[in-house]
Amino acid sequence: MKVLMTLFLVLNASVILGQTHYRSLQISGMQNSSLEVSGKTNVTGFSCTYEPEYFQAEHTLKFYKKEQVILLKDAELKLDIDGFDCGGKAINKDFRKMLKADDYPHIILNFKQVELTEAGQQATITINIAGQQNTYTIPVTWCKEEQQHLKGILNLNITDFELELPKKLFGLITIKDAIAIRFDIAGTYAL
Repeated sequence: MKVLMTLFLVLNASVILGQTHYRSLQISGMQNSSLEVSGKTNVTGFSCTYEPEYFQAEHTLKFYKKEQVILLKDAELKLDIDGFDCGGKAINKDFRKMLKADDYPHIILNFKQVELTEAGQQATITINIAGQQNTYTIPVTWCKEEQQHLKGILNLNITDFELELPKKLFGLITIKDAIAIRFDIAGTYAL
């Protein structure tokens, strides 16, 4: 019994000592952020801009720095698909239909970690579109102007999300599979 009690205490201590303590970070002024989804058709390109007023005014996330990696929790951007403007009523409707907005009204970008390397910084991001989730690691830049900015370009293939690409004029105009999500997440940070 004494051996079991000692083992229990040792295991408890190792669990408590091994816990990661995340710190909270408050981000305000996120309406100065920008996000754009762009792609190409067999005829021209398209661009859908996320309207700034749809960004949350404030957001609190948690972080933990472990050597050259910053682990993140609750670092999620929930983008209302109605917040995208593709430049016209018809293309907005096609964009919403392609993303199955009636069933899945949000695109969710979840920043998991940022790794600091000699070559720069890399972010691991999980993106959820139309109920499908994929994880990507992309280069990002962190800069300070009037506010802090996290910038990057997430290149992805929309067929990875099992989306049906819209076709126009009886299939004469089709969207190419590759799209880019350019983001500049701006904000003022307070611990």
